[in-house]
Amino acid sequence: MLAIGFTPNIGGIETHFDDFLKITQKNKISLTVLTYQPLETRTKGEVLQRRPFVTVVRIPIIRGLFYRFVKYPFLEFLYLFPSLFIVTPFVLIVRNSKVIHAHGIIAGFVGCIWAIVFRKKMIISTHSIYQFPKSSLYTNIACWVFQNADSVLALSRQSKNEIIALGIPENKIKTFTYWVDQKVFLPLNKNTCRALLKLDKKFIVLFVGRLVEEKGLIPLMVAASNWKDSICLLIAGVGPLEENVKKAALKNRNIIFLGGISQESLPSVYNSADLLIVPSLNEEGFGRVIIEALSCGIPVVATNRGGVPEAMDNSVGKIIDITSENIQKTIEYFYTHPNILREKATNALKFAKLHYTENNANVILQLYKQYSKK
Repeated sequence: MLAIGFTPNIGGIETHFDDFLKITQKNKISLTVLTYQPLETRTKGEVLQRRPFVTVVRIPIIRGLFYRFVKYPFLEFLYLFPSLFIVTPFVLIVRNSKVIHAHGIIAGFVGCIWAIVFRKKMIISTHSIYQFPKSSLYTNIACWVFQNADSVLALSRQSKNEIIALGIPENKIKTFTYWVDQKVFLPLNKNTCRALLKLDKKFIVLFVGRLVEEKGLIPLMVAASNWKDSICLLIAGVGPLEENVKKAALKNRNIIFLGGISQESLPSVYNSADLLIVPSLNEEGFGRVIIEALSCGIPVVATNRGGVPEAMDNSVGKIIDITSENIQKTIEYFYTHPNILREKATNALKFAKLHYTENNANVILQLYKQYSKK
């Protein structure tokens, strides 16, 4: 498995990998993960980490550059491609893997090259909506990767459609959906969770995610500064906008900054909230925090962009066009209509149990078994 980010880096994709490793271990699938040391998170992982049925190899990298390059695909490519490309063949030789499973375009490019050289089966998973330019080197690389992969796993129908638009045969593409461990993410006593976080009895709106502009933090904080004093915005995450969030929290008592939250603490954080908000301004791939919150019985207010409308519907919250005015209006509506909010919370739990169980991993496992036999 080739992945740019992996635990202890913090993020939705990294959490998905943790969940997936539990599944592969349960099914006794031997998996080697080749990744980088955390790109932004301060904590470092072991260079060589061994667990039952899983070996993780982490490549050293200069930290602090990822978010600077993310808007410049060519620089991002130069930053992330070389080391992964150089190390991959050595890992393939030592581990003698039968299948390469790459995550994202850069890892996919590395995987395809070495899959051709070593005659391995190659799977690529997407975790984003790429919005490929009509004519660019990046689009050409993506096309080559999708064409040469044996199977493409798209995170949403929108992701699948944009890959088909590149001329990739539909029968090569399968859609998969994130899942959560619903023995971990489940409803807990709200008062107990708030006591753990030393929160008062205000109406709490929660944001969980990377602190970057694309996640809609600016209009969210503007909305929070204007809504009622009895409504509190709780922000959990790390990223380039951390200082901005800290300053906003100092100026405005409606905003509380928690900083980075461990995966173990997340269920308590979700359950302390009345609502989760996902105000992304970019084409969100799917929004893992949405399914974690729904599994805890927490309604969600979310962007209408990307794969988010596939992750939820208005029965479990509200999908909106993101502006500070729309955010404020929607939050205050739920605040003043507690009966409707309770109904959404009941629906949220039912929705999660119907759509986000571990059965969603079967589409990936079937490919592993199919290609391992070959």
